[in-house]
Amino acid sequence: MTRTTIAHPPAGAAGRPPGSGARRARRVFRGRLGHIAAFAVGTSLFAAACAGAGQERQGAESGREGRPAGSAAPAGTLTSRQARHALLTEAYLGSRWTEVPDSADRHDGLLRGTVNARDWLTHEEDAAVCRRLLDRLGDDRILGTPLPGTQAVAVFDADDGNRLRYAVGTYSADRLRAERRWFGTLAQTCGVFAATRPDGSTENVRVTSLPVPEGDGTRQALSVVAKGTAQGMPFTVSVDVALVTSGNSAITVINGGLADASHVTTGLAVRLGAPRLTAVLAGGTPPPQPTGPLD
Repeated sequence: MTRTTIAHPPAGAAGRPPGSGARRARRVFRGRLGHIAAFAVGTSLFAAACAGAGQERQGAESGREGRPAGSAAPAGTLTSRQARHALLTEAYLGSRWTEVPDSADRHDGLLRGTVNARDWLTHEEDAAVCRRLLDRLGDDRILGTPLPGTQAVAVFDADDGNRLRYAVGTYSADRLRAERRWFGTLAQTCGVFAATRPDGSTENVRVTSLPVPEGDGTRQALSVVAKGTAQGMPFTVSVDVALVTSGNSAITVINGGLADASHVTTGLAVRLGAPRLTAVLAGGTPPPQPTGPLD
């Protein structure tokens, strides 16, 4: 098991991510990044298993489809069919996004890091909170494991090379309350900190709150930016992370990559996705196309 710990931040360690740059330059940069995959520990930023493209999404079976005989689902638990219906589609994100099969090792483990938590001195408990964030992002998830058979996932690629992972699932009430509390502390607790990558280089990470549209459910979002150097080449990973809860079910959005994360797209995924979850939990079927303007 890889242990990720957090160093006390040097003053002004993390700054704003640079612009995305020319697409050709980005392709060259990515080609170089492919050679550092050996330094990544475990899975990459986006390494969870999920659906194929189009409507052939994989979700674990739930409800009568997958529960042992005689077991009852808690009220408001998603079935696998409902979870798939709650997912966003390309039509909801716009023409620059294309749904793709999920795949491993897309970002070379650039959010992996290990350092000494004792550098936080009297705040070692804060180091554990922030370490958990990096570990979760490295495993391509924000929350813990949902109830069996209640999760579905859709993955989309943007024309700038960034990726959006959109997941829905149902959790135990106690777990979801605890996860929401943890998520809500991250911007204030973590701020700017440093982590050491497996190749020994230092990665500076900045965590800030991100506003999202108000509406259905309880909504929270963060911007996570990591800057470092790999094989002598500087990199910036910019990721938006959003959490929307409705009852004991939740939407998680991980949006970003080596280009600047689109806060507009993150807000759009939250604004259009939350009502879909609400609709399926009420027994309805959301429309395949958005009913209003995308922006």
